[in-house]
Amino acid sequence: MATAVEFKLAESEAIYMKGGKEPVTSSVLISNSKYLNNPLFRDLYAQMGLKRDGHDLPAAFLIPEINRAFGEVIDVPRLMEMLESEKKRIPEFGDWIDSRFVSDLSIETVKGYAAGTLGRRIHDFIEETGYQLDFMFTGEPRNDYEYMNKRRVQVHDIEHMVTGLDPSPVGEMGLVTAHMIANMNYFELEFAAEISRHGMFLCSTSMMRAACHYPVILPAYFESLAMGRALGAKQKKPIFMIRWEDYYDWQIADIREEFSFQDGPPDGHWQWTFDASTG
Repeated sequence: MATAVEFKLAESEAIYMKGGKEPVTSSVLISNSKYLNNPLFRDLYAQMGLKRDGHDLPAAFLIPEINRAFGEVIDVPRLMEMLESEKKRIPEFGDWIDSRFVSDLSIETVKGYAAGTLGRRIHDFIEETGYQLDFMFTGEPRNDYEYMNKRRVQVHDIEHMVTGLDPSPVGEMGLVTAHMIANMNYFELEFAAEISRHGMFLCSTSMMRAACHYPVILPAYFESLAMGRALGAKQKKPIFMIRWEDYYDWQIADIREEFSFQDGPPDGHWQWTFDASTG
């Protein structure tokens, strides 16, 4: 009866895989990747990909540190240069940025809407969970990029409601995928990658985390990615640019028809993955 599994390659196999090369040595740990060189970014990527999601801490516990890590590696001048270029190349995007539109997403602003409407859905969500939709980047944006982040966070939970890509562990990644595809189809790829990189970080590490600890959710995970891709590919502009406040009195079914969100799943489809990927 076998008592061990061999993972080590034969020496000839290893030489073949390595191409007979060795990396340049140095007295310090360094690479040609600014992400790998950053200790915080490197540590958090490993933590998010390899950790378990226990009951002791909320799933978003490391998000503040992840945001800080991105702040340490982002090339701000290049980012702002790309953003300004995209504003000029795509007048619609420039107008959206320059409008600086934000709204009050408190429960008082969504009272009195009919059953089945987006306004009622938002009202019930806030009332039942006690959560606020406007929970990050709540200060006044100092530049275009800060405005983008503020607005993207402000409408994030609404996007879950209208697409059907719910806030479950797999639904979140479906929504991330929808955003990435829509962004890549609209913006120049370098800028699209820059504004999607945070989502890619979460998506890739969550896949590895599931493979290591929660394989039962993997079929649902890939189903979510496929749905997100199909949904994102149908968009005429980035999802975060849609002004959902104009649709509070619309039935959610009609919103899904209007924006080709039919590729999303029925409500509650992945609810079981909360328990299946925790512990």
